[in-house]
Amino acid sequence: MDYGKLSYAIEGSPPQTIMLRPGVTTLGSAPENDVVLDAQGVSPYHTRLICTADDCWVMDLDSAEGTFLNQVRLRPLARYPLRDGDILRIGPYFVRYSGGSKSDDDLGGLLKGIVKEIAPHRKQQVLPPEVAARLSRVGAPPTRSVRRLPARQLRGSGGPPRIPFVGLYRDGMSSYIQYLPPCYQDDPFMGRFLMIFEAILDPLERMLDEIHRYFDPQLAPERMLPWLASWVDLVLNEKWPLERRRALVAAAAELYRWRGTRHGLSEYIRIYTGITPTIIEADPQSASNGAPALPPHVFQVILEVPDADSIERELVEAIIETQKPAHTGYILEIRTLEPAPVPVEQ
Repeated sequence: MDYGKLSYAIEGSPPQTIMLRPGVTTLGSAPENDVVLDAQGVSPYHTRLICTADDCWVMDLDSAEGTFLNQVRLRPLARYPLRDGDILRIGPYFVRYSGGSKSDDDLGGLLKGIVKEIAPHRKQQVLPPEVAARLSRVGAPPTRSVRRLPARQLRGSGGPPRIPFVGLYRDGMSSYIQYLPPCYQDDPFMGRFLMIFEAILDPLERMLDEIHRYFDPQLAPERMLPWLASWVDLVLNEKWPLERRRALVAAAAELYRWRGTRHGLSEYIRIYTGITPTIIEADPQSASNGAPALPPHVFQVILEVPDADSIERELVEAIIETQKPAHTGYILEIRTLEPAPVPVEQ
């Protein structure tokens, strides 16, 4: 079945033609579009075509420069029917819609044909006052300032700030109007009536869009951290700084895999102190080399920090007790890191 075709061109480049398919066809400068119009004045996602077995519709996706149908700017997010031979202007591009199965082999003259069709519309036309006033409002920015309705403040303050409603009202019409049948999309009362529901639902919808951030230990509210820690069987110590508690919850699953090992203990201490410790295990060969030998099943943890008083020894010992093998002992030594000597200029 033939759904028509689009022929598009820009001055200085050869025209191109694509066959339309059922469903949605998008036009814009982003490479993800079905038709990429890479030029200044074309928004990333500029225009959408919707083709069915009976009709084809065009919708401007709230683009910066707007979409023009036969030299009339379309109202954003509203559907308009396309007829055979209609001309769209998208930035510097001219696009002709051809319906049915007619062929157009003269692609070389497409741009001249489009300009010739558009030229009469550029002349000043004398229109009845009521028609001129209506056309001047189509696609124009609102004459009053953008209305912003505050979101409903729900109970509880443990989460991020409530997202305010920042929907833009164009010509007093709610953006929800685009989801109604075309016969209702120009009804001013229906556009204002839908503002009630948009003002209530829009903040809730956008909060749901961001709900995954509540489950990210690095972004979740502080009051939710103990709950997230319970997912990985952790009980957080409130003496830990907030940033380190977040890092511990984020790394908990990986730490469980290394529990009871040298690497797991070293990583756990690093998360709390920010310093990677030195861990020395019992080695019979060290005694033969003259170094003091550790007793069997005993290891030594050496932590060199800029300020030894800033580290709570009890917390480090509690970490070692929970992460070491049950049959081993340990010796903890916290040293103050000596500052590096400053070279003397000769």
